[in-house]
Amino acid sequence: MPNDLIPDHQAISPPGPSHGGRLAQPAPLFVGHSAAARDVRRQIQVAIGGNSAVLLVGAAGTGKRTVAEILQHFAGGHISDFTFISPLEQLGLDQQAELLRDLEHGRLVVGTRLDPDSPEAQARLSPELLRGCSIRIELPSLVERLDDLEALVIGLLHRVATTRPVGAISDEALDCLRSYDWPGNVAELEDVITEALAVGSTTQIERRDLPAQLRQRAPHRSSSTAPDQPFALALAERRAVERVMRLARGNKRMAARLLQISKTTLYRRLREYSLP
Repeated sequence: MPNDLIPDHQAISPPGPSHGGRLAQPAPLFVGHSAAARDVRRQIQVAIGGNSAVLLVGAAGTGKRTVAEILQHFAGGHISDFTFISPLEQLGLDQQAELLRDLEHGRLVVGTRLDPDSPEAQARLSPELLRGCSIRIELPSLVERLDDLEALVIGLLHRVATTRPVGAISDEALDCLRSYDWPGNVAELEDVITEALAVGSTTQIERRDLPAQLRQRAPHRSSSTAPDQPFALALAERRAVERVMRLARGNKRMAARLLQISKTTLYRRLREYSLP
């Protein structure tokens, strides 16, 4: 389940007595084809190759539990215990420091919603534990991987129980999903799709099946004649910059990364369109 909102300090129980037993089960997946998703999978591959403690960094709902389950699934047969704890900052500093000492022969994976380099993290995360986590995997927010939305939705359609066959999502519904800020990330997306499946009646998710707050954010597609090409491109670019600046909540570095342009180019576009 792509959701790190789990009971505090939960350890994942081993799925089988041996490495072969684990591999006999379907492997969990970190779904997506975006550059951000591919980068996460590269980091996971590095972590699979060792037995070091792993620190997962990302906001709530970004998929820390999914990554932990992948690491557990492909863990070597010598691992007798596997512990995943998230969010780490809800433990006291002394408790955090004890984690590495208590787990002598197992694999420790911990998650945090804090930026480890921030002042808040320096006050709430154990320096000893952070030093002991030799592998760090950064999980992007959903707005940083909007290209993965359709793949994530299709994956959820195969997993979420429903009373009728549903195998697709309409273009209008997908537009609504793309226009939303997703403060709850992939976990919130799962809630939205689950609700849409419950209220819908066709073989695909329609715009009308989505929660009201999503439908109100995205205009209906228009079938009217398109404007002249130069005007259409400029308007589309301005709207893209406006939308990404809103999604990034004014963070120009994040906005430039989402738009896949340099900060210099972003500043030039902001001046051209008289945007703040």
